[in-house]
Amino acid sequence: MRKLILQLHLWVGLTAGAILSIVGITGSVYVFQPELTALLYSELYQSADPDAKVIDGRTIVAKAEAQFGGEVSTILFPLRELENYIVKVEGKKEFVFYDGATGAYLGEMAKRRGILEDVLEIHRQLTLGEIGSTVTGIASLLLVIVLLSSGLYLWLPHKKKQLKEGLRFKPNASFKRRNYDVHKVFGFYFIIPLFLVSITGVYFAFPEKVQAVVDFVTRTEEPTPDVKKIKSTYRTDLPEVTIVQALDMMDTMYPGYHKRNLIMPKDSADRVYFSVVNAAEVDAGPEYRPQVYIDQYTGKILFAYEPHTAQAGHQLTRNWFVPIHFGEIGGWFTRILWFITGLMPAVLWVSGIIIWRNRTSKNKKSKSVVMVKPFSR
Repeated sequence: MRKLILQLHLWVGLTAGAILSIVGITGSVYVFQPELTALLYSELYQSADPDAKVIDGRTIVAKAEAQFGGEVSTILFPLRELENYIVKVEGKKEFVFYDGATGAYLGEMAKRRGILEDVLEIHRQLTLGEIGSTVTGIASLLLVIVLLSSGLYLWLPHKKKQLKEGLRFKPNASFKRRNYDVHKVFGFYFIIPLFLVSITGVYFAFPEKVQAVVDFVTRTEEPTPDVKKIKSTYRTDLPEVTIVQALDMMDTMYPGYHKRNLIMPKDSADRVYFSVVNAAEVDAGPEYRPQVYIDQYTGKILFAYEPHTAQAGHQLTRNWFVPIHFGEIGGWFTRILWFITGLMPAVLWVSGIIIWRNRTSKNKKSKSVVMVKPFSR
């Protein structure tokens, strides 16, 4: 049994390890995305007066529409790493930035977070779109189901005296032994962080399937509607909901929350969407983020996710999975720990390859030893 599990651990690790290494390294970088984005694009992300009161979003809408001659379709509000407004205007591909304190036009950028958007795309999809998302999701699932469980089984010592050897590095060891200890010791100590990061990563790749499992485990009876299928009922007798009316609804419905984003309909069947959040800065603990979908003609709420009153299964995935996956659940401690955790798949993959090559080389040498009979006259 042990030999079979060892072979399973080996070959799954060698194949999935390459993908997990890329996903892990980019994930480590993205843990500090808020700080990195603000640093790399400070002229767009940092306000001229960060301590000043943020001006009203309606002012930004009026400025953008007057400047570019089109209606504002999306607003991203000053939040977390962003001290300014970002808007999208119909007919314009770039994201437009306005100072959160003064309302002054700051500039434009093709991608909202610049190079960090590329990092996120590699992390989620390997730049391969939906196929890449499926690949990373399967690799994460293999890490959870196969690699971590088989690794723990192989780590378990046969005798209590051998327990210490699995918890520490052997002093004055050779390179081969040191490499073996790196694989074994790091694999053990990071098994829980790797499990949490991976299982939440599987959710982002296969949200509906994971949600169904979570709902079953938590006995959640009412399913969350597929938000992609939430549509407005086309009406010719009613005017469309304006962006100012949507802003009014945000103020009325959630006065104690911080506005996160507002997205207007893209076509006649689309709906108005907005979300707010409980904390303006990167914070520890769960993320309470109400999300509202509104019929663009009647102003009727088609679906609203309420983080405090939703059923258990929905709260688990929507309130907890994001801060767990990105390491924000425990503040700076878990963010730093998650940064190191993201490097572990690459460390374990490389050390595993070295272990495999050493054993392969050893087996070849043993097979090459041939017993030659003495020459007889």
